Amino acid sequence: MEAATDRVRSLELTRSPAVAAYAGLGALLAWSRFIGLGRSWASDELATARHFVGTGPREILFGHYIPNNHQLFSLLGWSTSWASDSAVALRLWSAIPFVLGVGLVTAWLHRRVGALGGVLFLFLATLSPLLLDITRQARGYGLAFLAMAVLVVSALEAVRTGRERAVVVFCAAGVVGTWTLPNFGVAFFATGAVLLARRELRRKAAIGLALAGGASLLWYLPHLDDILEGSRQDYALPIRTVWLVTAPFDQILLPALAGIDELEVHPGLATLAFAVVLALVVGASPLLRDRDSALVLCTAPVTSVVAFWITQTNVAPRFFSFLLVPLLMLLATGAAATLSRFATTGRPLVRTLATLLVLVFVTLQFGQHVGGIARLPREAVREAAVATAALAPASTPVIAYIPYPKDFEHYLGRPVENPQTPSAALRACEQPRDVIYVYQPWAFEPTTLPCTSRAGTRHLRFEQYARGGYIDVWLVPPRTG
Repeated sequence: MEAATDRVRSLELTRSPAVAAYAGLGALLAWSRFIGLGRSWASDELATARHFVGTGPREILFGHYIPNNHQLFSLLGWSTSWASDSAVALRLWSAIPFVLGVGLVTAWLHRRVGALGGVLFLFLATLSPLLLDITRQARGYGLAFLAMAVLVVSALEAVRTGRERAVVVFCAAGVVGTWTLPNFGVAFFATGAVLLARRELRRKAAIGLALAGGASLLWYLPHLDDILEGSRQDYALPIRTVWLVTAPFDQILLPALAGIDELEVHPGLATLAFAVVLALVVGASPLLRDRDSALVLCTAPVTSVVAFWITQTNVAPRFFSFLLVPLLMLLATGAAATLSRFATTGRPLVRTLATLLVLVFVTLQFGQHVGGIARLPREAVREAAVATAALAPASTPVIAYIPYPKDFEHYLGRPVENPQTPSAALRACEQPRDVIYVYQPWAFEPTTLPCTSRAGTRHLRFEQYARGGYIDVWLVPPRTG
């Protein structure tokens, strides 16, 4: 692997520019992960906080399992809830591990590949809109990212040095990740097979993987049926056979660079073109020149995609977010190698243009989203509910044309009527008394009620950075005549 990285080292960042780049990007990473952590819960966060963290180990470990329950994250959140049950305290269990994971991989790349590779990984992990969105949330994605960072780095060190300590750390990281997200186990054991293929590691890896497998099985034993049922959910999209080869790019890497969570990427000619661009950059990585490091970095993404395809389990980009660790390592080191070579030889032009396109694209997408994430809640349900309570007496009926009425009821403290169609929502215009109408333009068929322009109507809008962009609250006076 050392020989494979010589080309990157041929144009190494000098100390001062490297320190400046690390300091600037590190500050941006910390600011973007820790600002605004006290804002209102998003829907999935609220489910985690109420139904698992708030109820304790029995429900977390033995209750009905749903994909919202990232079990180890929920357990860690519960363990510190005695000190604080605030949104900030729970979200820190995701934000801090993510920052640590990014720091670990950046440091490893700096040492083993060079400063430019480390800087570009830090750049990509910090600016990825998907990671910016989900690793601030009170869910297990930041913890899974850290587990994958430790797993990948320890696996690379294991195949490089053959040390037993690296195998132990690898297996421990695999258990942490699998206890957080069940599908992490696919990536863990697939990468473990790479270690088993090395004669000097085979005995150590076999013992570690057997123990880790037993621990993971016992952890999820009460939930095997629920996990199987959850894998058949209609949410998200399946991996289509015709696009299986490009799936690591268009279902994992591209969504992470292109937008926040819930961006659905439908494969087509446009995504194929971008996959080719990404493949050009990744293909230049010196880590692919060494067979063992290539297997460590590629096995987990490829195996995970194939497993989801075989089982026809639907995929949302966040399900695969921990796989961004190896993929961003390849993208960063490929970009570093390409820029280094171009600076010294003026070649290759096409690959250099592809690299610059990716870096500019990521920067633009980050700029598009970071302002909203820094200023606004992901979902302004709490703010809308508090305003509703203050707008009219508690006896005033509330008609909420929104996708998650239970969340609204949680903050409001009383039931609301939840129409499912625009025609049903028209009931708000037919009331013989004041009525509060709440509308969120997401998931349902959009509509504009004529009574919202009725004389005497009061209107409040609460902006959010996701799921429609806002929630409207109207106090509508009764119909006359």
